[in-house]
Amino acid sequence: MSHYLGLALFAEGPTDHQFLRPLLERFTEDLCLTRARGLVELPSMIELHSPRRVKDSDRATRIREAARDAWGSFHILFIHSDGGGDPTLAEENCIDPARRAIREDVGLGEGSTRTVAVVPVRETEAWMLADGDAIREAFGTTLTNARLGLPSQARAVETILDPKVELERILLAVLGRVSRRSRLPNYLATIGQSVRFEKLREVPSFKSFEEQFTAALTDLAYLDDRPA
Repeated sequence: MSHYLGLALFAEGPTDHQFLRPLLERFTEDLCLTRARGLVELPSMIELHSPRRVKDSDRATRIREAARDAWGSFHILFIHSDGGGDPTLAEENCIDPARRAIREDVGLGEGSTRTVAVVPVRETEAWMLADGDAIREAFGTTLTNARLGLPSQARAVETILDPKVELERILLAVLGRVSRRSRLPNYLATIGQSVRFEKLREVPSFKSFEEQFTAALTDLAYLDDRPA
C-alpha cells in the first residue's frame, strides 16, 4: 500500500522556483527511498504564488491565501526566504508569521500538513555554488573549481557576500559575453536536477533545512524515527 505525499513550494521569486523545485523533489524522493516506512507516492510539486487579490498585502497574508487556495493538495509546504546573512532572523521575520497565519486561520490548522523553512544564509544561489560538478554540467565546461573561483570546501559558500553575482561571474567566464538566450535563469533547473546532496549537506543552512524537513516527515509518520 502506498502513501500519498503532496509537496508545495512558496518561493521568493521565479528563479528560486526554477532551482528549488527540482532540488526539493529529488531530495524528498531520496529521503523516502532510504527512510520511508513504506512506498510513498510523490506527485509533481505544486508551485504557490501570491493570489492577485492580495498582491499588495504583507507576505504572511499572501502565503496564507496561496496555501488556502491549494489546501488539501499538499502535506508539506516549503516556504523559502533568502537569509540576508542571518537565517534565524529571516525565518522568524519572513516565515514564522506565515506559519502562524496558516495555523490560526479557520480550516487551516496544520493537522496533516507541516511547513518547512528553506533559508540559505544569504541567497539560494549559494547552494548552487556548493557543487562544482553540477555547475560544470549545467554550463558545459571542464574548468576546475579553482579556475571557476569556487571555494575548496562546500561549506565556504556561505561566506560569499553576493552568491548571485558570483554565479553570473562564473557563467560569464565560461561563455564570454552572455547573450539574452544564455541568461543565468536558463541554467538553474539543470543545477537543481544535478547538485549532489553530499555537497549540500556540508553547507550548514542546508543541513538545518534537512533536519527540519526530516522532523516534519517523521512527525507525519512518513519516515522511520531511526536516524539515517
